[in-house]
Amino acid sequence: MTMTTTTLFKVIQSELIKSGVNEIVKPDESKYFKPDLDFLWFNDDVQFTTKILKFDEDVSKIVDNLFSGLSLKNKEHDHHFKKSFINRFVNRQINRQTVEAFKMELVSTFLNHEEYLNSIYENMEKYITQTSVNNQKNKQLTDDISTSDNRSAFADLPQSSTNLDVDNTVLNYASDNTISRNRQKNKQETDGEVTGENKKFQIDELVKAGSLLNNLFDEFDRKCFLQIW
Repeated sequence: MTMTTTTLFKVIQSELIKSGVNEIVKPDESKYFKPDLDFLWFNDDVQFTTKILKFDEDVSKIVDNLFSGLSLKNKEHDHHFKKSFINRFVNRQINRQTVEAFKMELVSTFLNHEEYLNSIYENMEKYITQTSVNNQKNKQLTDDISTSDNRSAFADLPQSSTNLDVDNTVLNYASDNTISRNRQKNKQETDGEVTGENKKFQIDELVKAGSLLNNLFDEFDRKCFLQIW
């Protein structure tokens, strides 16, 4: 197939070579070759394809540069996203004539979906299990007042007038009177909080969650890569 533009593989390959990474030979003074080199044809770990598939540190730095240093909030989430991105589009042709123009479109698309990506990774388990959290606060105030009166009066003379009013704490004209009043006030305040969490495990939700990143990658596909095969 005729190449219209470059691919991400070629971009990464070029940057690896510029940084001094070589998948063919390495310096080795123990060899008899001049210059002192050792061939790496049978070492899969240094092959560019293997390095990209594993998304090793060398490749990760190049991809971070493609995203102009932008990243997700969580480093593990960011690593997973960019590794998935590269392994999906590694052999696709970019839809711009220069890598710089491609980076601008890539960064723009990433920024438009940055919060969505962070939310997906941070709440993936909740989406799958359909987790719902319920918080309930209860506050009760009890104010109880009780009063008891005990009264008695004795008069020596018949003409003495004794008024015993249950609503009055004063007794008049008695030779002897006994008054007692007990008043009790109870005040109780109850403050409680109940938290509950509900989860539902359904295979349909797991399948739907698997398509969240795929749908987003389709958007990157339309924005950043040629739609020719």
